[in-house]
Amino acid sequence: MSKVKIDAWIKAGYKLFGREGIEGVKVERLARILQLNKSGFYHYFGSMKIYLKNLLQYHVESSKLIAEEIAGCENLDPDVLHLMIKHKGFFLVESQLLLKSKPAYFSSEVDEASKIINKELLPLWRKETRLPEDSAVALSYLNMILHFFYARVNSDNLTYQFLHSLTLETEDVLNKVVEEKHMSRRIEKPSPPSNSSALNGNV
Repeated sequence: MSKVKIDAWIKAGYKLFGREGIEGVKVERLARILQLNKSGFYHYFGSMKIYLKNLLQYHVESSKLIAEEIAGCENLDPDVLHLMIKHKGFFLVESQLLLKSKPAYFSSEVDEASKIINKELLPLWRKETRLPEDSAVALSYLNMILHFFYARVNSDNLTYQFLHSLTLETEDVLNKVVEEKHMSRRIEKPSPPSNSSALNGNV
């Protein structure tokens, strides 16, 4: 029975976190949603800090299961987009953690979940865009993509139509950034001396 109630507290908070961020997760609200006495919250978790640690551990465990599903996807659109809708709650929490409500004292859990997901997302984004072959560089671009992507999604617009148009826009932005970076490196690269310059220097 206690595990059932613990899971209920965690899942209720997880939904609030995804919609409103850490500011929306209050003991009184959780108790009201669950129709339970808030003393039960302190019985199971002791404090909000311990509760949030449990909530983020739940997020990490969810990321492992969702990463397995992403690994089975053949493409971003429509496969991953439908997966995002299926696991709407997870991706809303990921958006909050990445951009808006990252608890500083739980950065290791937040980073772990992102790494698990990004490892499986990277090959799919590579198929659709001009991401570099270098994994470290590609991951930095992927983080930029996800910041752009997650900044635009919320609980009201997480539909296939919106995600489809956002993916096209994101791919276009990424390809332009990568191309501009590539061009600037070509311009900055010093030209080797010409044969005539070399000969003049030897005279």
